Amino acid sequence: MIEESSKQKILILVKTYPTLSTKNIETVCTAGMREDGSWVRIYPITYRRMDKSQRFRKYQWIEANLARNTSDPRLESYKLAGDIKPLRILDTRDGWKNRKNIVLKNVYTDLAMLINEARDKNVSTSLAAFKPARIIGFSVSKFPTKLENIQKQKALEEQLDKKQARKLAEQVPYKFYYTFVDENGKRSRMQILDWEIYQLCRKIIRKYGYKKDVVYRHLREKYFDELAKERDVYLFLGTTKYWHIRRSSNPFMIIGVFYPPKTYPIGRK
Repeated sequence: MIEESSKQKILILVKTYPTLSTKNIETVCTAGMREDGSWVRIYPITYRRMDKSQRFRKYQWIEANLARNTSDPRLESYKLAGDIKPLRILDTRDGWKNRKNIVLKNVYTDLAMLINEARDKNVSTSLAAFKPARIIGFSVSKFPTKLENIQKQKALEEQLDKKQARKLAEQVPYKFYYTFVDENGKRSRMQILDWEIYQLCRKIIRKYGYKKDVVYRHLREKYFDELAKERDVYLFLGTTKYWHIRRSSNPFMIIGVFYPPKTYPIGRK
């Protein structure tokens, strides 16, 4: 059941890497904030099959008619009920000032508090900006199996020609993780599903091939040596519907990384 739609203005902050679905072909989980800092999840969006006039970038305002999806208990979840109108992109001038004014209106630092909100049916928080006290590790694991990719491609071939199916079935065979601690010293390891890390991994694979040690080295240089150490990193966390409904001990994953430059008091660095 879908409720009546309303026109909303959303700043796009999250685009996860496309996942294959026999129902929706290839879908992207997209999330962002309204001007008041409240979160909205828009799913599904078949991004690469959208008309080019409707395609949007991260940190771009969009206007769209959205309807609450009552089949999803996560209150931030909506579906498109019309076309998307891309608006202006927020730039990175003045240390990402314009972006920070929206993104950092409500930041969590206590992971247990956030998880308790997700598990509380009266609150049911499923999207959040989170500031780790420290990021202490980055890792890469092999995934998925060749058989799983073949199965996904065959499912697509039932709806598309083989050439299209092969292109859409192209998957990055790795998973990526950050290990971090929160303000209370709670240690967590979470998977990163952000579009950017998958696109970077694809570029590395095209240049060097499927060599895990090479992929790991280049991704670590970017996501740990550069971002985690040199930038002021915040994590966009989101739950999956499956684990949220089952009130998992931790239903969250990293669906985006926000990394403005560090700011220092005058005379210090």
